[in-house]
Amino acid sequence: MHHAPLRTDTAGRVTSRLSWWPAGLGLAALLFAAGATPVNAHRSEQGVKSGKSAAKTPLSAWYAKGNSKDPVQIIVSLPERRLTVYRGDEVVASSRVSTGRKGFATPSGMFSILQKNRDHRSNIFSGVPMPYMQRLTWSGIALHGFTSVPNVPASAGCVRIPMSFAGQLFKFTEMGAHVIVANEKTEPIDIENDNLIQPVPRTPLILASAEQEEGAVRSDILAAGKKRSTSPLRILITRRSANGRIREVQKLLDELTFEPGDVDGWMGPDTAKSIRRFQATYGLKVNGRISEELVEKLYEITGKDIPPNGRLYVRQNFKPVFNAPVVIRNEEQTLGSHLFTAMYFEPDATQARWTAVTLKKGSPPNRHALHGGLIKQPLKGVDQSAEALDAATAGDVMNRIVIPPETRLRLARMLTPGSSIAISDDGISWETTPKGGSDFIVLMQ
Repeated sequence: MHHAPLRTDTAGRVTSRLSWWPAGLGLAALLFAAGATPVNAHRSEQGVKSGKSAAKTPLSAWYAKGNSKDPVQIIVSLPERRLTVYRGDEVVASSRVSTGRKGFATPSGMFSILQKNRDHRSNIFSGVPMPYMQRLTWSGIALHGFTSVPNVPASAGCVRIPMSFAGQLFKFTEMGAHVIVANEKTEPIDIENDNLIQPVPRTPLILASAEQEEGAVRSDILAAGKKRSTSPLRILITRRSANGRIREVQKLLDELTFEPGDVDGWMGPDTAKSIRRFQATYGLKVNGRISEELVEKLYEITGKDIPPNGRLYVRQNFKPVFNAPVVIRNEEQTLGSHLFTAMYFEPDATQARWTAVTLKKGSPPNRHALHGGLIKQPLKGVDQSAEALDAATAGDVMNRIVIPPETRLRLARMLTPGSSIAISDDGISWETTPKGGSDFIVLMQ
């Protein structure tokens, strides 16, 4: 049975467990294959069973009609070198794995299955067979079968899986399924929070204020009775990026005819010269650098409001859909990294059950991070200590996000089972393809 979801107050603390939550739709099966072992029920930090034990049933039970319709999620524990398959918050199966050796550490973070190839061969390591390949990044990280899976770090970054287990996992997963690689023990737990997005039924809505809604939001309302995509949404909420801030400064300087060069979000010599000219004109310290004082003066001169400190990005089917500003309360506090996933709900439902997975520890810099040219830098003015990360619970962080009503309504209209919300200080990684071809990839270094 599903355990009762966590109830959090406005401070993100667990306050109660709801006793009315319906029973699960069925038992999950344990996979008996090379490297597969029984999975015992385990407990969350709050002392409640959150990973359900898998029953000793045949493989066919994975696909039985009685099984849950909740989304499949995979968690790879790097310290334990163990892969666990979840259907919702129920453990389906588990297997030992081999992960990246020193210098080739498997990156921790939040991924999705981007590609599946039963007979893949490596295009990096001289055509080495990588059967049952399930790609996590386009730079070369994947789950795949291998003939030798010792209980030690042995790969060049991929997650090696015993061959027979890899074959069953390949059949069970779908494109876009989340894969979480963790440098700690973590698991999905039920969470209930008033700030989570809830679905709007497909039946027609009557809204007297519909004519006041703008653009795509108004279209979403008026199209309430029409069929919507069944593909899950991928939502990422993070801090406004440094590149975004530079782009905003460039745009304002360009409007004021200070000629900053290309409005591209990169701090080049033309932008620095433009800033110096602006600083000299308006009596600021002339250094060619972006500062709070500079930003405030630019918005004051142009008569515009300073944008919020956060951004919400949406993808569907590996393609960008839209993005919008959000407010992050208490911005001096870390967000940590959390993945919220909507469980199955009926088309006319107004309430979705959500689970949350929290990550705290990153991976050491390796060739994958160096290849991207980006090594994580500490956020200025943000406490990211171990104590601060422990305090940044999923419920607390969700309560700090202020989503504008029109954006919330649009997301509610688009929400489908399996949709997810990632919240992270780490932002959009270089592994996320800008124009499509991937979901949001959050790397933790």
